[in-house]
Amino acid sequence: MAQLPEGRYEIMTDKLFGVSDTHITDKLSFPELSTWERRMSRGFGFDYAFVNAPIFQAGSESGDAYADNEMDLYLRWRVGTGDKSSGTIFFWGTWVQTFSSQPNGEFSESQGLITTTISAGTDPKKSFTAPSALWWQQSFDKSGFLYRTGQLYATSLWGNNLYTFDDREGFMNSVLSNNVGLPWADTPRGLGGMAQQTIGNIYIAAGIQDANGKQDQIDVDSFTDGNFLYAGEIGYNSNINGANEGRYKLALGYVDKTKDPNSSEEDSGWGLALSIRQEINEQMGLFAQYRRTFDGRVALGIKTAANAGIVFNQPGGFRDDALGIGLLYAAPSNPDDDSEYGAEVYWRLQLTPRLDITPDLQLYKPGQANTSGVVAIGSLRFRYVL
Repeated sequence: MAQLPEGRYEIMTDKLFGVSDTHITDKLSFPELSTWERRMSRGFGFDYAFVNAPIFQAGSESGDAYADNEMDLYLRWRVGTGDKSSGTIFFWGTWVQTFSSQPNGEFSESQGLITTTISAGTDPKKSFTAPSALWWQQSFDKSGFLYRTGQLYATSLWGNNLYTFDDREGFMNSVLSNNVGLPWADTPRGLGGMAQQTIGNIYIAAGIQDANGKQDQIDVDSFTDGNFLYAGEIGYNSNINGANEGRYKLALGYVDKTKDPNSSEEDSGWGLALSIRQEINEQMGLFAQYRRTFDGRVALGIKTAANAGIVFNQPGGFRDDALGIGLLYAAPSNPDDDSEYGAEVYWRLQLTPRLDITPDLQLYKPGQANTSGVVAIGSLRFRYVL
């Protein structure tokens, strides 16, 4: 099992070092910077990635459009590395700026959707900054045991999938890029700890973290209020880093009642997440996920969510491109709404070693009450990695 969770955090291990098949030019890789990055990684155990990714979306309903820009900074410092164990300090900070007149949640509602056209509705205040992760990790490689403690980000740690983890790299819709339909998706950031034991191809993990922390800061005060997320996961990993890698996971979580006592979205409740990923070969991978809340708990207005799809890792013979086709389903918590069905297709084209561009099309049978027909969302995303 990789020491970093599958998906988002792996950008620091692959980043742009393997990029070799670009569409425009390979002259903008800044080789001196890459040499310095390798030297810092090998000599001092320090890795980083800065990602800047603006998105523009236009909907077929009401002539509305949406635009934002997200910046993510990832830092990792491997310290205390020895024969028996190694320590790592990890940080992930996020800043999102909305440029359109309405945040994404309102844009999605204007299209008749109960899901959102990116991973989560953006802040109505236009700008949002968050320390999404700041943890210490200790790994005992020979025994297969590790633990993390600090500021944890639940949606990237439990039930995640390599193909459905980040709207700035792959799919954009919330069901295909976020853990909506799970009770730990509404307030995913919080102080806590988790431990994991790997035995052969099987691992088991358990953790606890603050369920009521402010999302724009490391909230020490709320950790003492007694509202927690309790989570566990069991998984099977086959042929790790091989051509036919497979990862199968079942995660369970329980969230204490939080915030507004009159809101069903803040009731205590259980959640379940099933995640499957299987590589067919180097060019093709399959994925599927199922998520469900129980006991009256509502997560972002969704009670049940499911997705499935295929990702081609070398479409058209371009080794560093990715073509994704995904299907989604979401059942609402509001009894007046209907279930929502959708499909999304994206093609991420690697223009230069550090810049990619992604055209994306989303089609929906919307779930809002009194809506009919098909809604289309066209998107264009740029992503620059430094």
